Amino acid sequence: MSTHQVSETSIANAALTLLGERRIDSLEADSKTAKLLKERFAEVRDDTLRSYPWSFATRRASLASNATPPVWQFDYAYDFPTDLLRLVNVDNPGDQPYRVEGRKIVTDMGPPINIEYTACVTDVSQMDVLFRQAFAAALALDVAEAVTGTSTKVEELREAFKQKLRAARTPDSQEPSVRVIEASDWLDSREETGFVRRIDLSDDGFPL
Repeated sequence: MSTHQVSETSIANAALTLLGERRIDSLEADSKTAKLLKERFAEVRDDTLRSYPWSFATRRASLASNATPPVWQFDYAYDFPTDLLRLVNVDNPGDQPYRVEGRKIVTDMGPPINIEYTACVTDVSQMDVLFRQAFAAALALDVAEAVTGTSTKVEELREAFKQKLRAARTPDSQEPSVRVIEASDWLDSREETGFVRRIDLSDDGFPL
């Protein structure tokens, strides 16, 4: 998928190609397949974004404290940015304790605090091309049984997703301080809950 041609429909069609199904003209088309892909598109996109600290989706923010502090234990609360999908790092030179509660950070660190996070990138043209391929594979795996009416391609698609995720991670992991999450974490978390869980990582980049 070249940059000037990429669209949500082209990603959906890449997923359909992996499934061996006919392409669609648009996600707005009046067909069962198009409606299913449109319904699942955003959630699978966000799951795939959340599964790894992609460089193209990495953002930094300096947060002011919330006007309403925590009721007890901590002195300050900081609201997440609205586009935050996954908190990657909190700049904490004093090594003070903090917790994530809902979409807030509670801590004794005074304002402002600086964070690094994975953002919800909705413009597909801003996504790395290898990420788009991994996303298409994830979308194909997600809708496989509903679209094809059989589970025969699930294992094949699972391997395709792992390979494409690994390929997408390789150049990304060459950036300094990147933290690695394996494809199995993404798959296991979706099988267990239907949603990707927040994965805490060690300094070496491995799940705790």
